[in-house]
Amino acid sequence: MYKKLVAGELSLVETFWKFGVLGSLLGFSIVWIFGGILVPQLHGYSIYAYYTQYYNPLRSGSDILLSTVCYLTSLGVFCAYLFSVVLGVWRSSAEYDKNVFFKYMSRIGIVFLAYLFLRIIF
Repeated sequence: MYKKLVAGELSLVETFWKFGVLGSLLGFSIVWIFGGILVPQLHGYSIYAYYTQYYNPLRSGSDILLSTVCYLTSLGVFCAYLFSVVLGVWRSSAEYDKNVFFKYMSRIGIVFLAYLFLRIIF
């Protein structure tokens, strides 16, 4: 299924709505949940600042380390997923011949959706 998605072999409707909108909302929700768990543990510092200046492995528990790994892993997977979906929608819309308006609006919409999600996260 992943190969078909990236190659643009799925229908434009399925690729855009199923994988683009619903899949991105699900992925964003997972990143948001892990971020919500991590933020209170950082006490207002960035991840980099916390681990370079304030983290002490002898005094700090392993829960913040686990939360950080879960957050960064989910963020990396989500970014890779967004890239794959944008590529899939772009290629699928290239094969779409029914309506030129939907062809270009799907491209604009998926790039805007990816930008919006990444802008919210970062």
